[in-house]
Amino acid sequence: MTNFYLSAASAQTILLVALFLTLILSLFLQLSAYGRQRDKWKRYLHLSVFLFLLILLSVLADAFSQINEGLEYKTWLSLPMWLLWCITFAADFLIIWDIAGLCRQGRQELGRDSIKQALDMLPSGICYFTPSGSVKLCNRQMDSLFRRISQSDLQTLAELQDALSNCDACSGVIRLPWERQTYLFPDGKAWRYRQTEVKAEDGVVYTEAIFSDITELYNKNLELKAQIKRLNAISRELKWLSDNALILTREKEVLSAKTKLHDNMGAGLIAIRHILYHNRTEEAANAMDLFRQAVSAIKYDNAHPQGRSELDRFLHDAEAIGIKVNLSGNLPEQEELRRVMILAMRECLTNSVRHAGATTLYITVEKKGDSISLKITNDGRYPETEVVPKGGLHNLYRHIMDCGGTMEIQSKPSFALTVVLPVIKEGTE
Repeated sequence: MTNFYLSAASAQTILLVALFLTLILSLFLQLSAYGRQRDKWKRYLHLSVFLFLLILLSVLADAFSQINEGLEYKTWLSLPMWLLWCITFAADFLIIWDIAGLCRQGRQELGRDSIKQALDMLPSGICYFTPSGSVKLCNRQMDSLFRRISQSDLQTLAELQDALSNCDACSGVIRLPWERQTYLFPDGKAWRYRQTEVKAEDGVVYTEAIFSDITELYNKNLELKAQIKRLNAISRELKWLSDNALILTREKEVLSAKTKLHDNMGAGLIAIRHILYHNRTEEAANAMDLFRQAVSAIKYDNAHPQGRSELDRFLHDAEAIGIKVNLSGNLPEQEELRRVMILAMRECLTNSVRHAGATTLYITVEKKGDSISLKITNDGRYPETEVVPKGGLHNLYRHIMDCGGTMEIQSKPSFALTVVLPVIKEGTE
């Protein structure tokens, strides 16, 4: 096959056009790979191919022009046509292959468009502001939220801050006063706003504004508050029932003691009648003494004075069931502390009669600094086992805890109940 210089003009023209197009592709590859090519040897290879094609095209084009004008020319590259075509096709294949590789690399790399697209897919509203306050990057959700607040496009950080400050007066967006930077939109969604500063690699400080969707958390919080409100109402009702239960227990114990006195009086009458019938004078005298005690207790109980205090009613009830109360010290003036101490005294009164068979109750009230203590003992039988708070004592313990006090039960060698309550100073709550 002849070389380029001896070939026909048409064959020369086609080869020159092919070389020119290959040179254009090489230049396009150089521009496309600028700043994206990481391997240095590839950059050098592309540059070498471009320069080689440029020199080859220049030499052949110069010879082609001289041949057409009939001038003398120098055969710098006396290569056969098939070799020149092989060089052209090889260069085209290499250039197209590298261009395809750059396209694949471009799809895998993150660019400005891919970052914006990924940011728009986020459910949160995100926006970045430059140090001067203008918008640098803003996603679709932030644009939508700001448009609902101010009916305009977001341009600067100052516009966003002003819109959030005046959101109650426009668009129906309400700022929740009891929640930190939380806004309730007309569609029922709750969004929390957060603003921070971030520093880029080049040292520039940007302002990051984020709206986070907390609708589910907001609804759960409302449900929790409603449940707490219902629980508080139930708690108040339970406290009322517990207080009434304690009062009912006290009245039941007193009624039981009174019933026992009446039963004893009836049994005494029957016994006296039986003794008198059989003429047993000494046993009759003993029965008469028991009968007189029962009658005296009932008579004392029927003398029901008006306007008595809680302490007077306690002493009256104790006397009615035949228990002597030895009280030392003065009860506190505070109504709540006084009520709790009398509850403790009543509980010990009923327990001493029912479990210990006591006849005297010893109560000592003593004030020590910012607290006041109550100690209760009796002359009845000693407990056979450890006294565990339950029933009335358990309810009493709850009342003492509500007042911030403590309760201690001593079982050995004898029973003793000690209650310590803090004294509320005047002028304090």
